[in-house]
Amino acid sequence: MHYFALLLIVVSIMKKLLLLLLVVLIISSLGIYIFIPAKLTITSAVVVKTTDNGTERFMLDEAQWQKWWNYDSTTVNPGYNVSSFTKGKDNYTLSQKFYKSGEIQIVHAGQSLHSKFTLIPLTLDSTGIEWNAVMTAGSDPYSRLTKYFEAREIKKNMDSVLGNLKQFLSKSENVYGINIERDHLKDTLYVAAKSTLATRPSTPVVYELIKKIQAYINSHHQKQTGNPIYNVTEMATGNFQLMAAIPVEKELPEVNGFSMKHMVRGSFMITEVTGGEYAVNKASRSLQQYFQDFRRTSMAMNFTMLITDRMYQPDSTKWITKLYQPVY
Repeated sequence: MHYFALLLIVVSIMKKLLLLLLVVLIISSLGIYIFIPAKLTITSAVVVKTTDNGTERFMLDEAQWQKWWNYDSTTVNPGYNVSSFTKGKDNYTLSQKFYKSGEIQIVHAGQSLHSKFTLIPLTLDSTGIEWNAVMTAGSDPYSRLTKYFEAREIKKNMDSVLGNLKQFLSKSENVYGINIERDHLKDTLYVAAKSTLATRPSTPVVYELIKKIQAYINSHHQKQTGNPIYNVTEMATGNFQLMAAIPVEKELPEVNGFSMKHMVRGSFMITEVTGGEYAVNKASRSLQQYFQDFRRTSMAMNFTMLITDRMYQPDSTKWITKLYQPVY
């Protein structure tokens, strides 16, 4: 009799436990349906410290991806090729390009996801990047919960990718291949001379004009106070005008084609280049790209400053040159 009563108590407890478990499962399932939708939107966003044009070049040109996608690591991922890369367990392929936006196909654990990024200009030197991906979570609670944790892993990798891009774009030398600084001109009084040529002047031709200016300065017992500068301008006639100048302490007579130039200390974007004319020309194009991206206007003449005397240093890889671009 006591055994039978005990059995009834156990059965009653078991029923209550099963009922409680059923209630918990129902509530959990309802919670999953309420808080985890059938379609999961995965969003990653970041603000980078550069222009939208600079950002666009590195996000919409797959050839540039290798420079930044693995920027936080010293190892090269073997999964990289021209049009795709991997981060963690996810593979990314640029599938379509639009104006200031693009579509990236994400493959996660064999599942292909559609994603899109958009570039948002915030200020002249700041750009927002919003990246969204969509994942189907499924209809049953187990699938939704599983996909939810997968979505968190995908977001983590997307955050890492954009984090690498942010670090990379924060340095102008990464974006433009040169270090660009803002500074003023040290010397302001120059002796200048010009010559017109049928072809673009070579280094010996530039130094020929510089030597003439130096001889003129010496003939008046004055000293050169800084490095020579020069500028080459292509004229409408197809000829080239070469102007060179050397800084001095005092005014000299303006005779025999020599003139005095009073330069304004002003504000200049300056880059230093090591190498020959190829390196200098490449840096010059990058500096022009910088001005274009930042919508800067140069109302005065840009010029090249010769730090190394090229006539006494035959190895062009050791030449040091500075490019000065006035800015307002």
